[in-house]
Amino acid sequence: MSESFSFDAKSAGIWRFIPAGSFALILIAGFAVTTCSLREVPAAKWAEMAHLKPILQGESTRRFTSQLNEHFLWSKPFARIERAVNWKIAGDTGPSVRTGCEGWFFLSEELTTFDGGSQNANARAYMVGQVAQLLEKKNIRLVVAVTPDKSRIEQEHLCGLHRPAGFTQRAQDWMSTVRSRQVDVIDLSVPLTAFRGERYYRTDSHWNEAGANAAAAAIAAHLAQLQLVDKPAHGIPADAVKTSIAERMGDLFRVSNLEGLPEWWRPAIEKTATSVVAPVVSQSDDLFGDTGLPAVALIGTSFSLRGNFVPMLSQHLGAPVANLAKDGGDFDGSATAYLHGKTFQQEPPKVVVWEIPERMLQKPFKPSERVWLEDLKQGRL
Repeated sequence: MSESFSFDAKSAGIWRFIPAGSFALILIAGFAVTTCSLREVPAAKWAEMAHLKPILQGESTRRFTSQLNEHFLWSKPFARIERAVNWKIAGDTGPSVRTGCEGWFFLSEELTTFDGGSQNANARAYMVGQVAQLLEKKNIRLVVAVTPDKSRIEQEHLCGLHRPAGFTQRAQDWMSTVRSRQVDVIDLSVPLTAFRGERYYRTDSHWNEAGANAAAAAIAAHLAQLQLVDKPAHGIPADAVKTSIAERMGDLFRVSNLEGLPEWWRPAIEKTATSVVAPVVSQSDDLFGDTGLPAVALIGTSFSLRGNFVPMLSQHLGAPVANLAKDGGDFDGSATAYLHGKTFQQEPPKVVVWEIPERMLQKPFKPSERVWLEDLKQGRL
């Protein structure tokens, strides 16, 4: 026997108005949010949509939709909710970050091959050789320090992420090419591999304080061995470093758009050593020769600005270091800014240490690099 549903409005009472009332509230809320959002659209944008021709061609409708999406009041909250859901359900960290195991994040760039990668690396090796020759004419020694990929040093935490087999000898081959051009090169993978424990931050693309200290000690020892510094490298005095354990949100939170999420919706924040390292001050005006300026100038990338790397390098050298590294400088940014600047022309150092990350060796050339390459071919820094 079939049964049919019948609705008795009288017996439903006031509840019968809930569907219609809810629908009306949604319409009113949507209208209010849309109106407030459109009020944020600049007057100039409205003027562009008011002309007859774009209206007839439908261009004004497209621009109207674009402006509404751009200024929609709830776009950021909705975006955060979407990121939280994607992370919680699928462990998604976006296209630029890959997830290993036990909370380890890695840059996708370190796991990506590039068309013409070998040619790009060879061109950069040539550039380094040219810079070394031009600095030598000014009685300045260039020492290159190659920072290995996080995915190379912490590969036990990749846990299924694929690092191309061709990357195994990538850094070694490049360093061999640079050495063939009579340039001093330090392979920082050696001290980092020898160190027991974690050497990179878990949710950051850079080395942690332990890794930075191992790298700094190796560079200082190398400079002392070549007699490029006025006093031998030594260990850092115990009272020069004050360390505490604190939470640190790595840069890969920002890259993966997870940093703005509530604590219960995002990955756990790493607890790691955070130190204050005492600066080293020159004790006399003639410590480094004719001037009281640092004998060592450092150019490089964000690695040189993380993990207290420069303060530790200064402590190991027992001397100040001029830090000219730049965030987001890539291969050429810090180098060209310093070598073309007044400071270098007026106050040249004895040694330039150039910190270069492995992951930048094979990347496609930027326009600024191509310009610099042509200058170097012409014998100009």
